[in-house]
Amino acid sequence: MREYLVEEELEHYRDGWISRREFIRRAVLIGVGAAAATSLARTVQPVRAASTSSLLQTSPFHVDENDPRIESDMIWYPSNDGAYIKAYLAWPANVALNASAPAVVVSHANRGLLPHFMDVARRFAVQGYVALAADQVSRTGTPTDELEDDGQRAAYASLNPEQTARDMVAALEYLKAHGAVNPAKLAATGYCAGGTVTWRVATLAPDLKAAAPFYGTNPPAAAVPNIRAAMLGVYAGLDDRVNAGIPEIEAEMSAAGTTYEIKIYPESMHGFHDDGGNPAYNPVTAPEAWTDTLNWFAQNLGLPAPRV
Repeated sequence: MREYLVEEELEHYRDGWISRREFIRRAVLIGVGAAAATSLARTVQPVRAASTSSLLQTSPFHVDENDPRIESDMIWYPSNDGAYIKAYLAWPANVALNASAPAVVVSHANRGLLPHFMDVARRFAVQGYVALAADQVSRTGTPTDELEDDGQRAAYASLNPEQTARDMVAALEYLKAHGAVNPAKLAATGYCAGGTVTWRVATLAPDLKAAAPFYGTNPPAAAVPNIRAAMLGVYAGLDDRVNAGIPEIEAEMSAAGTTYEIKIYPESMHGFHDDGGNPAYNPVTAPEAWTDTLNWFAQNLGLPAPRV
């Protein structure tokens, strides 16, 4: 996971989002020595000068936290080892407690449970899901919202990725016990580092019916036959590093008989779905990927067509 996080920051330097100095500083926070970070920076030629300005745009699917269509709360749920994980729970207003609603877990990127990922949970809630966005960083003892940017990055880098995946499997178990949730209609999604976590969750959770990891790295090859969920692999057309693993995961899923689809969105960078101030946000392909995710879940969870 540390290698993945450093490579993400190296891409940010290459794409001109951060300066060379900022890349080295972030790499050191993640746990790479200064000398090694400096050597890595020499391997990249930025495509443009770093700029601190970006055109902030909001997804047409954004759902305000006070939207009357949904309700939400911060909760704590137990993981497999007895530790408690903080999470944002969103659900349709006036949902019936009759075990009929689908549910989804949302895995955040490498800085923790930022507002964008809570918005994603709300977007699912207006579609009828009970949605849980876990604050994986809270396992360190300090939730995301109590840390500054650097502390968020360092805390996430300190996590054990296998335990993080187990924490998300525990989130599914929490949802299965929710009075509104149909335990046969469980889904998962995640973004960037959370996409990697989602792949791993799919290998660990036999009750998972559908998943949509966004630009995540492959799970261990030996674990791919364990996947029972229908997998929608979402990739950015300009994300060469992560996309290099597509042929391998396709071959492994084909051999295992996994139901899957790979979608590569053109002219899009790693992180293109994130409208929470991320300069990679693509206002054309992000809504397309969201709609495709909803359709994939509806198809494989036996739900009506999404309201888009």
